[in-house]
Amino acid sequence: MLEVRSGVYRKNVQIAHIYGVRPSAPRYTLGLPDSERDAFKHLLLLCLPHHAEIDDRRTGEELYPVDELLKWKRNHEGGNNAELNRIGPVDEEEFMDFIAEVFEPPLERLEAIADRLERTGVLNADSVVELRGIVAALTDNPVGIDARSVRILADAVDSLGGSGFRRTVAHFSEAAETMRSAVRRLPER
Repeated sequence: MLEVRSGVYRKNVQIAHIYGVRPSAPRYTLGLPDSERDAFKHLLLLCLPHHAEIDDRRTGEELYPVDELLKWKRNHEGGNNAELNRIGPVDEEEFMDFIAEVFEPPLERLEAIADRLERTGVLNADSVVELRGIVAALTDNPVGIDARSVRILADAVDSLGGSGFRRTVAHFSEAAETMRSAVRRLPER
């Protein structure tokens, strides 16, 4: 999802078929049933420009062969690949509606992480991965990062005690250990 203006989002993803849909499409495989071609294991979610690039009629098949696209999919899905491969054919319209429904704007995700951090004082590995994803989503936006996002990120960096991400994570790890040590030294009631 892309923020096209403050608080307004639009989908920036399309379902791309690893095996072409029509005989004129790159990577079309004669005899491959529609149910197999449309199964989630043979679909990629790509931004609009990359979808157009891999489906380019002149260069798509040569530059993006089936084996390469399947490798991308496996690498991206990681440990979830086997489970996701069990999903059968996907209705494109329903799937895109689902993506829009579960989408959570990056700033709301940042606020949720900040709330968890405030409650627990611990920045765990999942939060670090999520933060990196949020920063990537904000910086990959062709419109750029809006002023409000920059302010929130700057405030977060300032309050987290440093300008370096690794230093900030180390700072929280040390602070959490100090707090755990202090709690262990408290007399039991």
